[in-house]
Amino acid sequence: MLDFGRGSRESAISLEALIKNCGRTKQWSAALRLLRDAIRFDVQLVPSHYIATVSACRKGGQWQHALSVLSEMWEAKLEPNVISYSAGISACEKGHQWQRALALLSEMLKAKLEPDVISYSAGISACEKGEQWQPALALLSEMWRGRLEPDVISYSAGISACEKGEQWQRALALLSEMRKAKLELNVISYSVGISACEKGHQWQQALALLSHILQAKLEPDGEQWQRALVLLSEMREAKLEPNVVSYNAGVSACEKGDYNAGISACEKGEQWQRALALLCEMLEAKLEPTVISYSAGISACEKGEQWQRALSLLSDMWEGTVEPTVISYNAGIIACDKGKQWQIAVSLLSHMWEAKLVPGVASYSIGVSACERVSCANCLGVGGLGFLPRASCGRS
Repeated sequence: MLDFGRGSRESAISLEALIKNCGRTKQWSAALRLLRDAIRFDVQLVPSHYIATVSACRKGGQWQHALSVLSEMWEAKLEPNVISYSAGISACEKGHQWQRALALLSEMLKAKLEPDVISYSAGISACEKGEQWQPALALLSEMWRGRLEPDVISYSAGISACEKGEQWQRALALLSEMRKAKLELNVISYSVGISACEKGHQWQQALALLSHILQAKLEPDGEQWQRALVLLSEMREAKLEPNVVSYNAGVSACEKGDYNAGISACEKGEQWQRALALLCEMLEAKLEPTVISYSAGISACEKGEQWQRALSLLSDMWEGTVEPTVISYNAGIIACDKGKQWQIAVSLLSHMWEAKLVPGVASYSIGVSACERVSCANCLGVGGLGFLPRASCGRS
């Protein structure tokens, strides 16, 4: 229990620390109680006490109380600052009160306070939650006019607002702006962009974005591979021809499917089969698979413990003059190890050295282990890969 001494500076400092602690533990009612008690005991309050209380109410999802505390600041002749307004706007955002959030931003400008990135981002997020894409984009425009650089949060909220408003072109434009600003796009930004394209029946664009996720080595969620296949299917139904980028996204998405313990062996197999089916479709459509397509397919086979099919794809690469990369070889070697094909694993490792490629740690370890399992003569004697399974569109 805080001992409120009249006008005590120590009490004021302790009070602020206690209110902040209430905010951290989401005890918004306790924070309000402390502020009320302090007013009753005539403690010398400063803006930071009110700001801490507004923040505690925001974290507790109490936007009405947050705005009430802001009003009390004015009544106490204490001028709210950018931080207090931002906390109030954020509280409105959490309470899905986009109009009130915009009203607070307007009040800030009238009070000759310059909203910062946090203030604007909270306002844009409030508009996004209220499915108001136009006000969200208007706030982004205000930021640019005021020479404020939107951050990932601002852009992501804007993209999400466009997605909800079925404005796929604007969503893509914002993603492009993010790249130009050299901001690090995350899975959420891309996923919302993909969803916006889906709603606008822009399958090619959606698959291109999915390809960006995979190329950027971001971790897509477990549904993305299914989504990719649905998109490809919808493209074909709409009599649109998928291109190499589209197919690469589909194959890569299948390869990165969720292989956790909860998925059955049958479902595991389903994904490598789909990946190979897409590679076959590419060839039938007279599209030449790239090293990305093949590597993703080999990796899918490796994860599905299909060593023969993985090697068949490697064979297809050589016959089609596509040079396997370290990724292609590593996946093939791991597939052979899983299939207990140690002699072939050693041969692939040898082939990598001949191609002046540096094996990965996993591949090298497998190679060393394989040499221990087969005779040294065999290790040294395997020079070619003539015993690989014959390719037939990735199927044995």
